[in-house]
Amino acid sequence: MATADSKGVTESPQAESLRTEIANDFLSCSLCLEEYKDPTDLPCRHTFCKGCLKTYISDLTPGSKLRCPVCRKETEVPKDGLEGFTHNFFIESLQDTVLQSTHKKKCSSCALVSQTETVATSKCITCHDYLCDRCSPFHCGSRLTKDHRILTFQQLHSSEYQKEIQEQQKIICPEHKGETIRYFCSDCSVPICRDCRDLHHDGHKLISLEKAAEMVKPKLENKCHYLERKLATGEKTLLNIDNTLATFLENESSVQQQIKAHAAYLRQLLDQQEQTLLRELHKTSSTHRKNIQTSYDNCSATCSSIKTTTDVVKNILQHGAPIDVLMLQHQLGQRLDELQSTTAMEEIPEKIHLTLTTNTEVDQEISSGAGLGNVQISRLPALPKFKPQAVCMLKFDTGPKIAEDISVSPNREYVTTHGWNNKVKVFSSDGTSRQEFTSISHTQLKWPVGICHFPDGRMIVSDAGSNKLFILSPQWEVQQTVDVSSPHGVALNNSCTKIAVAQFIEKSVSVFSIDIKGKITLTKVMKDKDGDQLFDKPYKVSYMSNGCLVVSDTSLNKLHILTPSGDPLYQYTGPDNKLVDIRGVCVDAYDNILVTDYTNHCIHLVSPDGKFIQYIATKADGLKNPWGCTINQDGYLVVTQGNGKVKVFQYLEK
Repeated sequence: MATADSKGVTESPQAESLRTEIANDFLSCSLCLEEYKDPTDLPCRHTFCKGCLKTYISDLTPGSKLRCPVCRKETEVPKDGLEGFTHNFFIESLQDTVLQSTHKKKCSSCALVSQTETVATSKCITCHDYLCDRCSPFHCGSRLTKDHRILTFQQLHSSEYQKEIQEQQKIICPEHKGETIRYFCSDCSVPICRDCRDLHHDGHKLISLEKAAEMVKPKLENKCHYLERKLATGEKTLLNIDNTLATFLENESSVQQQIKAHAAYLRQLLDQQEQTLLRELHKTSSTHRKNIQTSYDNCSATCSSIKTTTDVVKNILQHGAPIDVLMLQHQLGQRLDELQSTTAMEEIPEKIHLTLTTNTEVDQEISSGAGLGNVQISRLPALPKFKPQAVCMLKFDTGPKIAEDISVSPNREYVTTHGWNNKVKVFSSDGTSRQEFTSISHTQLKWPVGICHFPDGRMIVSDAGSNKLFILSPQWEVQQTVDVSSPHGVALNNSCTKIAVAQFIEKSVSVFSIDIKGKITLTKVMKDKDGDQLFDKPYKVSYMSNGCLVVSDTSLNKLHILTPSGDPLYQYTGPDNKLVDIRGVCVDAYDNILVTDYTNHCIHLVSPDGKFIQYIATKADGLKNPWGCTINQDGYLVVTQGNGKVKVFQYLEK
């Protein structure tokens, strides 16, 4: 639905939206964040309100230095001070024609003649003067301005006059005051005035502004088209992010409930154990309390009886007649003997000490929080989408012979091994040859086969001829040497704590551990399982993200997928056992396995559980005798070929 402005001019919703976007993006001063008042340019072409610049520039003395608030480029105050900076007529024109400015314009003629401020109601689109109702009729009355065109502010906003405004509009040269922009210098790609032409662009190719605009428009349209596609991608990404957030919030709520439920369960267990321990304590202490009390009572009664008996005997001995003593001696003597022989006075109950014995490991787990559990973060990569046909993004030549292996350095250089002529070669990211080595640290290479990179740029090179692994610095200096018989393919696990080496002649795969100090130690040799031989000619190896190992076996034409401990998980021999001549193997970010099939001129894409997915590239894609392979930082497949060529394929949808 169309809307009308305060002056009754009707505009469409699209025009209203465009007006808002222009106002937000082009008509707000970056200092005051409001609509420009008297827009003024610095030499770096950033625009500000003249009043804002006056406040911002602390020293307006001509020649003094200031920095642009936006780009920080240094410039000098002109000899005319603040007035020496260029007025931005383009911004002012946008304010007049696109935005219904909230700032009242002052009549230029009144300010010049009578130095009074009168609100302007129209504008001369030829010379950019603002005019009031009184001055407007007289503006075109002189010989100099008789051809000028005056429009009211209402007409400026009307689409009916937009073409005329564009035709009449003159832009003043920022360098030469009073001169309008007339030409476009093709050599310098800048619009210029007549003085610019004579002073700075003499001999340059000049074309009309109209012709230059027609040349520029397609470029801007292409950029807009590209941004529109980027916007569509961004909107799709926003939708995916919304879905991801909703899924994450649901997952968060679920884990929160699990934590609460588990904590309640543990509290219940603790309460039950508390009651059990208290019952055991009460039972044990109650029995012992009774024993102690019984001993006390027995001892107390005996003491009372002794005291009573001794008191009676003493009283009779002291006050009784001899006959009394003689008559009671037998009875009293017997009682005294009984009390003398009692053991109740000596029976002290056993002393016991109660302690609570706790499980130290449980205490530590609870104090550290591990007893309740831990919140684990698992980053799940989005499911990959494969292109129906791989696209070759780059190809380059490494020489007349096969590159047996290839790896990509952190700075995107391609490094290839050439066992047949004992070389290692380095190529830039665009395939340009950079270096080649026949020796490293004065050690001659005898048959370099495998190569892989650490994230910090160090390399591992396997040399089958010298039976060694070389650990090299990014500057190609030998840092460590490891003795390994017939090493071919090499691979690092994701945490860079293990090196797997395919030993071609020994029919085995050895795994070396790297400790925190960088010491390399042989920890496992994978050769057979339950008496059965695993490999015949293991050639290349690669690690999956979960630590599982992938091994190509060139004699059996079989791909082995092993657990980190070396137990067989899956085997792959191609669809209908058509994997004819396996060579290289690598694993992408989704743990998909890529296998080169030399004779069939194709790349097999294999799932992490050893299932055929599809062919990535074939002879129809120009692939010929693929050999070594790896994945670069863009997720592209990099393949060496039997003819010495290297091809880089994009096989995943972005």
